[in-house]
Amino acid sequence: MTNQTEKFKALVSDKKSGWLDKAKYRQENQDWLDISFGIAIKILSTLRTNKKKGLSPKNQNELAIALDCTPQYISKLLKGTEKLNIETISKIQKALAVKIIDNSIIKHQEEIVVKNEAKYIKQKTTQNNYTKADNVITFNFASNKLSASSNDYREAINE
Repeated sequence: MTNQTEKFKALVSDKKSGWLDKAKYRQENQDWLDISFGIAIKILSTLRTNKKKGLSPKNQNELAIALDCTPQYISKLLKGTEKLNIETISKIQKALAVKIIDNSIIKHQEEIVVKNEAKYIKQKTTQNNYTKADNVITFNFASNKLSASSNDYREAINE
């Protein structure tokens, strides 16, 4: 054997690297990994901005204290591969005073439900003005009459 072949064999390991399994995992979980990575970028960006402005938290250690977790966990968050739950995201938003999740969609939906529940009553017919399939309620607010006492929507939800 030549000297170069011996050097090459010394560098080659018999152990499998696992790259194929890691690639499959990334491909199967791409959606939430992309979101987690975006959150990591938002956290890093906010920490850098805070550092420039002299605000707290301005580094990973201060963020760990604010979130009551370990610096190692913050490091995992900043890799962009950590599964985050809503509670953790909310704590991050509060600690950094930034919005990661925009609540306007939720608030808008609540306003529509409340507005429709308070202002409209269903027509007086023998038919149900709603359908319920797969826990999704489609409600027909087809009346021109205004009423503040309509409970039709609540009845549909509680069925």
